[in-house]
Amino acid sequence: MLSFEVGLTKLLVRFVGLLPFWALWPIADFLKFLLFNVFGYRRKVVENNLRKSFPAKNERERKAIARLFYHHFSDMLVESIKGLSLPKVELLRRFSYRNPGVFQPFFEKKQSIILLGSHYGNWEWGVLSFPLAVQHKVTGVYKPLKNKRLDYFLSSLRKKWGLHLTDMAQAGRAIVQQKNEPTIFVLIGDQTPFDMRSAHWTTFLSQDTPWLNGMDKLARKTCYPVFYFEIVKLRRGFYEVTFSPICEAPNTLAEGEVTALFSKKLEETIRRAPAYWLWSHRRWKRAQR
Repeated sequence: MLSFEVGLTKLLVRFVGLLPFWALWPIADFLKFLLFNVFGYRRKVVENNLRKSFPAKNERERKAIARLFYHHFSDMLVESIKGLSLPKVELLRRFSYRNPGVFQPFFEKKQSIILLGSHYGNWEWGVLSFPLAVQHKVTGVYKPLKNKRLDYFLSSLRKKWGLHLTDMAQAGRAIVQQKNEPTIFVLIGDQTPFDMRSAHWTTFLSQDTPWLNGMDKLARKTCYPVFYFEIVKLRRGFYEVTFSPICEAPNTLAEGEVTALFSKKLEETIRRAPAYWLWSHRRWKRAQR
């Protein structure tokens, strides 16, 4: 079964890679119809998340966001597969960076960075393309798939343009090992923490929300400047990324403050264009204090 999953994934990547984008959009539209209208993929989760996150919006407004979310989600699934075979020039044309030069002074000082983002826009294209935009070494902190063969295959494709990957359980060790090499450590910060006893809590999207404490702990321990990346969807198949500082001296902040600053920036991003966040994620499944 494991080999079948890998073989099917390879076949899908090759097939989608051969198709031009104009041929992919009807596939994405049909996928959206299946997910939203036929199978109702996690519709209750999406609707419940939107209802609790936007209590001031009426049902019609929330349903409109939900429909746009499924439209974008379907686009992103197709785009993510297509991105694995895109030439780097085409990838950077479709996923552009407004201000990557913000990191240059830190590179010249051999200073490493912690970069925080979320499951918003098309983060998979960010994973692929970011090493092409900066001089720093780029290390993504991620949770490996249970299927080790599939994880190896997908990781090898994600690393094709220079990305390095490290298991989130080994993030601290990776930072120590790379302390003499200017590196940007990329963390996706909106995941649900497993250990609720050590979680940081903020009010996020109108709800008490637990956060992983790892990003805060790493930032304050290393004193690496912390930045946030915001992805804006311009239109189908085109995105733009902007970087902004969260704090340059995290060791001067109290425990949990990096988390709080990140959650504030992320909420601002989501409220500007809510359909592009991953609403199908059970973000608050362990949120009972």
